[in-house]
Amino acid sequence: MEPLATTFCPLESTQYTRNKSLNETTEQVVDYSYISIFLVICILGLVGNGLLIWFLIFCIKRKPFTIYLLHLAIADFTDLLCASIIQLVKIFHIHDVNLLSYAIFLMLFGYNTGLHLLTAISVERCLSVLYPIWYQCRRPKHQSAVACALLWALSVLVSGLENFFCILQAMPQFPECRYVYIFSCILTFLVFVPLMVFSNLILFIQICCNLKPRQPVKLYVIILATVILFLVFAMPMKVLLITGYYFDATDKSVWESLPYLNMLSIINCSINPIVYFVVGSLRRKRSRKSLKEALQKIFEEKPAAVEKERAGLMQAWADMSLPCPCPESMYWDYS
Repeated sequence: MEPLATTFCPLESTQYTRNKSLNETTEQVVDYSYISIFLVICILGLVGNGLLIWFLIFCIKRKPFTIYLLHLAIADFTDLLCASIIQLVKIFHIHDVNLLSYAIFLMLFGYNTGLHLLTAISVERCLSVLYPIWYQCRRPKHQSAVACALLWALSVLVSGLENFFCILQAMPQFPECRYVYIFSCILTFLVFVPLMVFSNLILFIQICCNLKPRQPVKLYVIILATVILFLVFAMPMKVLLITGYYFDATDKSVWESLPYLNMLSIINCSINPIVYFVVGSLRRKRSRKSLKEALQKIFEEKPAAVEKERAGLMQAWADMSLPCPCPESMYWDYS
């Protein structure tokens, strides 16, 4: 099996010998139609995520939810940028091993970070539903920033192991490569994906049953849509990488669909800003909303029932003659 550099731009078979270098494996027949479509999607995604990053940094007050979305947009932007570089390296036959190696590493790094951040977003919103008093009163102030930092670090570890033992080798190092993908498989399919799915099932039940209308519904719609798109478009590539390297990395048939799954993953990174805009524009058919206005409708959504709940909670503690554990100034916005 060649280094995964060739599989990402896109995969060619093992028609070359095992000792081919990265420079040699990039000299293959270029599918210009595939690369053109791929680059157009990447450019649109880079523009959309770039605007979203700018908006979240300069135009919106920092909140727990927006911090996660900012980091997710950065991860998607990194993924798209590196995917574009890999395609340009292929189409122009640029023989720079270091550039290609770093681009592959950062592309997988952005992919893994997106998976981890989506799980964190889902779990936190689920906690805000199941334990609203804790979420408003006891939630650590910098929890979102700390969680994002830890997830970035975890992504560096996972992506680094995958690159060192499996992807950037002329032949994957067995059994080390297999151990790495066992670890990645456990982390993905026994930890992050179940947490993501379970949390979003709770959010879906809440939206359908309208059990707690005080919650900002548009935020939940965004989370559900983003997670569903990730599972449908991006997750198949992760499944293929894990199964391919674990079972038979030299089998050409295993990798034939990887270019198309890679494109689906890129579409997923590019479509998130569109999801935010569409959801933010709901129920505003009579007026045309800009991207900035649509996003403000989402991130500044504050249902009136929240204030009523706060007043009721304060009064309940007062009636019991107990000191309120959560002064009003300590309340967090749900968004």
